[in-house]
Amino acid sequence: MFSLKTGSFPARCPSFISLQLCAVVFILTQLQTEHALAFGFLQKPTRCFSQPSRFSPLFARSSCNRAGDQGSARTASHRERNRGPPNAVNPQDLVQQIKSSRKCFDLSKVLRENPNLFYSDDSIRALIPKVAQLKPKSARDVAGLLNALAKARVPPNSRQVHTKLMLVLGELAGRKIEDFDTRGIAMTLNAFAKKGLRNSQFFEKAAEAAIPIINTFNSQELANTVNAFAKMDHQHPMLFDEVANEAIPIIGTFNSQELTNTVNAFAKMDHQHPM
Repeated sequence: MFSLKTGSFPARCPSFISLQLCAVVFILTQLQTEHALAFGFLQKPTRCFSQPSRFSPLFARSSCNRAGDQGSARTASHRERNRGPPNAVNPQDLVQQIKSSRKCFDLSKVLRENPNLFYSDDSIRALIPKVAQLKPKSARDVAGLLNALAKARVPPNSRQVHTKLMLVLGELAGRKIEDFDTRGIAMTLNAFAKKGLRNSQFFEKAAEAAIPIINTFNSQELANTVNAFAKMDHQHPMLFDEVANEAIPIIGTFNSQELTNTVNAFAKMDHQHPM
C-alpha cells in the first residue's frame, strides 16, 4: 500500500484513507450519542448490548444503565417538583412562627426558611394580617420581605394572594425608595423580576434613585439591576449607559455569572454603549 520510493500512498488506493475517515466519523457519532443519552436529550434505547460490541463498544450495558439511571433521576426530580412540597413543617407550628414574629426581619426569616408556606391556607391567613400589623417602616424591611416572598413556592390557588402582597410591598417600597441602599434597590428589582411581576412605576423610581449612586454599586448589584430591567423588558437607556460606564472599569471584578447576566441584559434590550 505505502510506497517507499514516493513516500505516499498509490494514487489508485485512496480507500485506506477513506476507511480511516469513516472510522473517525463513526467514533465521534457514537460519542455524541452517548453524551446525548447521558444528559437526557435522547431516550434510552429499548435494548442494550449485554456485552461490549466490536461494532459499538460505547453502547455496553454499563453505559446504557448509567444513562438510564441519570434519565430516571431527572424524571423523578421533575415529577417531585410538580407533585408539590413535602409536609416537612407542621402548619400549626408555622402559624405560630408567623404570629410570634415581632419584627419584619423575623417574618422574613420565617419566609426564607419555609418556602412552602403558601401551600398552607392557615399560614396564609396568619401572614396577611401580620404584614399589616408590622407595617414595614425601613427600606431594609421592605426589601427583605419582598426578597423572601420572591423565593417562596406558590401553588396556582395562592398566586393571587402572593401577587397582592408583592404589589402592596412594592407600592410601599416606591414611597421609601430614597432610603434604599444599593443592595436594597438591586434586591427589590430582582424580586419582581424573579416572579415576573410588572411594576413600571417602581422600576422608574428605582432607576432614578440608582443613577446618582451608581458608582457605589458592586458587580453583583450592577448585574442584578440590568438583568431585572431586561427580564421585565423595561426600557431605561440612561440607566444602562450609567451601568456600562461604571462596569467597564471594574469588569475584572465580575464573576462569570454576573458577566453573563450583564451582557445578556444589554443584548436583550438591544442597548449599544458608545464605547
